[in-house]
Parts: sequence; C-alpha cells; structure tokens
Amino acid sequence: MGVWEAWEAARSDPPALAAVPAPLPDPAGIPPREWLYGTRLVRRFVSVLAAPGGAGKSALALAQAVALATGRPILNERVHHAAPAWVLNLEDPLDELNRRLAACLRLHGLPDDAVRDRLFLHSGRQRRVCLAALDARGMVVHPDRDAVAAAARARQVGLIVVDPFVKSHALDENSNPHMDAAATAWAEVAEAAGAAVLLVHHVRKLGGAAVDVEAARGAKALTDAARAAAVLSAMAPEEAERLGVAPAERWRHVRLDDAKANMAPRAEAAQWFRLESIPLGNATALYPAGDTVAAVAAWTPPSPFADLSAADANRALDQIAAGPAPGVRFAATRQGGVAAERWAGTVLMRFGPTEAAATRILGAWLRNGLLEETDYRDPVHRKTRRGVRVVDARRPTVSAAEGARDGAGG
Repeated sequence: MGVWEAWEAARSDPPALAAVPAPLPDPAGIPPREWLYGTRLVRRFVSVLAAPGGAGKSALALAQAVALATGRPILNERVHHAAPAWVLNLEDPLDELNRRLAACLRLHGLPDDAVRDRLFLHSGRQRRVCLAALDARGMVVHPDRDAVAAAARARQVGLIVVDPFVKSHALDENSNPHMDAAATAWAEVAEAAGAAVLLVHHVRKLGGAAVDVEAARGAKALTDAARAAAVLSAMAPEEAERLGVAPAERWRHVRLDDAKANMAPRAEAAQWFRLESIPLGNATALYPAGDTVAAVAAWTPPSPFADLSAADANRALDQIAAGPAPGVRFAATRQGGVAAERWAGTVLMRFGPTEAAATRILGAWLRNGLLEETDYRDPVHRKTRRGVRVVDARRPTVSAAEGARDGAGG
C-alpha cells in the first residue's frame, strides 16, 4: 500500500487506539529522512520562510522551487534529487507569476524545457485555496485539503510552495489553536502527497528591530508546528558598511538565517542573496521599456583578506604583538571609547585593507583563535584593560613563492 492509499485508509477507517510497543528496528534499516533541498525542505513535513514585505521571499521561494524541479543548485544549496514543484501563489495574477519565472530562468541561464512539466504554477486570482476555515457551528473544516493533496499526488509533486500562508486559510491568525489547525492541515497534505510544504509567511511590523522567527506575524503555533524555519531579512546599514556594499545597492542584498532546525544542525553562518533586476525583453508600442523583474541569486560577501597577503598578515601580527607602546596592548574593537591609535585595525590598514575589512579580519582572527582578548594591567594609566595577544601557533603560513618574492624585494 502506497502513502496515499495508507493515508486515505487511515482517515476513512482509523484503527482502534492502543498503546503499541516500540518496534525497535535495527537502526541501519530505518529509512533516512527524505531531504529534498539542503536541510530546509524534507518530504512529509512543513517548513516556514518568514520575511518582511519587500525582502524577496517570493523570489527566493520560486528560485528554490526551480532548483528542485531542475535538480540544479542554482542558489548554491544542495539539491538531493530533482522533484516536480508546485507554487501556489494565492495573491498575484498568473501573468505576474510568469514574469517572475521568466526572470528567474533568464538570470540562471535555464531554458524553458528545464522546468517544462516539472514546475506548476497556481494563481489565487483564478481559484482560491482554503485549507482551514470555520463552519456555521464554529468547527474547523478543511475545504481544499484533500483536493490539494490529490492534485499534488497526481503530478508526483515533491514540493508545494504556499505563498503567502495567510491566504491559504480563513482562521484567526492570532489564535494558537487556529494556527495549529491550519499548520496541521498542511502537514496532512505533506503526508498524503509525500511532499515537502514551504509556507511563505509575513512578519509583523518591527519598527527597525531585528527580524527573527519570533517576529512571525500572528500566533506562535505556526512556527512551533514547522520542522524547519528560516528568516529572510534585508541587509542592515552596518552590515553593508562592514561588507563593503554601497548604500545605494544595500536593498539588493538579503540574508537567510536558520530560525529553527529540528531535524538538522543550524547553519553556522547566514546565506546571502542578491536581488537582480532582469529585463524580460517584452517591450511593446504602448510600453516601450517592457518589464524588469527581480530574481534572486546567491551572493558571497567579498573576502576581507583579498588585499592582505600571508606575509603582510604576519607583519601586521608582529606589530599587534608589540603593542602601541611598551606594556600596552592593542584593542580588538573600538567599543568603550578606545582611541584610534590603540585599535588593532589601524595596524591592518597600513597593509592595504579598508577599515571595514580590518574589522572583519579581526573578528575572524578572534573566532579562529589567532587572537585572544584578555585583561592586562596598563602601565601608563595604571588600570586594568582589555587587549589582544597573538597566538603564534595559529599564524598564517607564508607560501614558498610568496617568501621568495619577499626575499627578492629585500
């Protein structure tokens, strides 16, 4: 009996409730979790992608669907195996979905045939989809749950994107029981169809506060029910400065953070993406400019070490180890009114890195143990201060070629 048949049978004729002894199978014989896309999307479970408006969550979810449908890691995330994907956009007209898909394919150099009969689009403008609502008695009912599961099963869909989640139900968003019911309905679809479900969700207005999973709009039961959750947020001004992104380009850069990962370790660092403006070439006499549509691509922040050779790094470390004055140590940051001449970044800047790059280099060296921040007694001001010391065993290695060049330069 397949998954669909078993689900149908269990719903129509549920077995008697009983305490069943644990089967205790050989662990080697337990099937592994059916990951589809990195550790974000897994068959038969619900994941959540939360973001404020304008952050690019629809573009990201569509690109993930394209990656899965084609089997190509277009966003530098592992695609475990290709699977058809179904995007239920319950907000926008089909023409807009076609524009976004065309922009995504054009950005990543994919032909239409790469997704033909493997990527499916549904517009809520053509037909609404409601997984959970209240009937006249105030009981939760599931108008379209079985229809969605059956349609996904018929096309062997591996991923269902629901964008936005709020349009897929008619319950009270601020009620935990209601949100649990809506999330459970999507989990039942995931189980019945053997598919991963990605719920695209808004966050509430934060007034400039940081975005995290707790900021997801409405009751917390939704994110509690998800097995994986990620938060997409715009690049902050201080991040743009640190990463060397021009203020005018900051809006294009967004970061994805693991907010919850019940089944896999969280990513150690955020994933970065860039929103690219893609012209569709669809100019007409009435609209001679045609459409330019945003599509998302993976983005890697430039390395702060690009302008710092290993030899120069060691020279800088020599100066940092010596300190700005006898018995005085350099500071790791400028916090607490640290004078510029006592900040270790000023040493690095003598060798080429910008102030932003120097800040990132010091952070990296502190994380990997090349620098250690400790208390010491300042002999000049006769008080205890925080300063850095160099751990020589962790110094960067100078290549033979680089050493020969330095020797030749004498």
